[in-house]
Amino acid sequence: MVTRREEPRAEVNRDLAFKHAQLEARRAWAGDAADLRDWGTAEFDPEPLVINDINGEPLFYEFSAHRGRQEGGRVRAAASELVGVPVLAMECGPRRWSPKRAVEMATNAARKEHPGDDITETELVAYSYPKIGVRVRVGGERGRSLIFDASDGTKVMLYDEDAVEGQSARSYLEVITPEEEEKRKERFAEATRELETARRRCPEALATSFTDSEHRGLRQKLIMPSEYDFIPFLASRVLRFGPRCAPHECFELYGQQTNVFCAVATGQMILDFYRRYFTQDDIADAMSTGPHGTSLSGQEDGYESLSNGCLDAGHDFSPTWAKGKAEIDANRPLKSGVPGHARACSGWMRMNVFWRPGMTRRWLRIYDPWPWNEDICSGGAVYWENWEAQTYTNFCYVRHNTTQHG
Repeated sequence: MVTRREEPRAEVNRDLAFKHAQLEARRAWAGDAADLRDWGTAEFDPEPLVINDINGEPLFYEFSAHRGRQEGGRVRAAASELVGVPVLAMECGPRRWSPKRAVEMATNAARKEHPGDDITETELVAYSYPKIGVRVRVGGERGRSLIFDASDGTKVMLYDEDAVEGQSARSYLEVITPEEEEKRKERFAEATRELETARRRCPEALATSFTDSEHRGLRQKLIMPSEYDFIPFLASRVLRFGPRCAPHECFELYGQQTNVFCAVATGQMILDFYRRYFTQDDIADAMSTGPHGTSLSGQEDGYESLSNGCLDAGHDFSPTWAKGKAEIDANRPLKSGVPGHARACSGWMRMNVFWRPGMTRRWLRIYDPWPWNEDICSGGAVYWENWEAQTYTNFCYVRHNTTQHG
């Protein structure tokens, strides 16, 4: 059980986090990042949704971006310097789970499990980042702490190092060593110094909102000084189908149909890319998915058997951003494994030019099957994930089997 910390370490105040969120999102927009091209005139809500680590410390603030009454997405900004980067992710589209509904489901589930005990506290937590849940405390100081998934209210088990990719809980912050803590705090401090430089040179970047005419001038200022014209401000690539003449994006998001089908739904996205169409139940059978999730060997077997051996699947346990980039450059989707969870990856992005040296940002475009939904078209989330903000346990490469002869 993760021990609750009473005093947060290295907490980031909301105003600073908000400024980081604005600057990061607007630089991505200025560089014409996929999915973020409408964010130039978006207005960011300064009142965030606060998400804690399961150890009780604030982990990130989620700031919503709006155009009129329509929510265009959210920026997850660090609430702790221990994250090491100012922004963890930039998510596109409306949120597909309700914080209010999540608390109601968790409260009802806790009362059912512990009838007669008082509920003393509820809080939103990243129980296995990026998955969100609600922690409910029952029975007073000597009571119990329970975690329930925010999308369906199911109880979440604790993380096991040998756990399959499905549903489990682990702390984001508690696994950071003291030596790594100092490195992360310094990296965050350097990002904040860059923010101050940006505010002096381009104060418009932190305005609340812009008109259409104002944001055109802002783009050029954010792209940076003329002496860097030979370096692309932002480089990126996303998967394309038919890349020779009229390329178009063809990767599609599917939500997982149960709370443990993350690897299954990821498999469905990747198999669909290769024009091999199966239901999630079919894929779960082929991957030997159990009540807690899917093993890595089961995932490999499923890809290969469902393609009649035409696809070859294998895991890499030393994933790097460069390896992920290489797969996308070869126009192949991949599975991105993080502790207890599987997602699909369909793109990369790198920012190259900054107000201070050494501040290059690297991102992966993630198609996350969480939050789950029985309607696969109503679940999941698409976001750009900061490579430095996540713990990657594995990649699964799914490639054409070159030893097959037709």
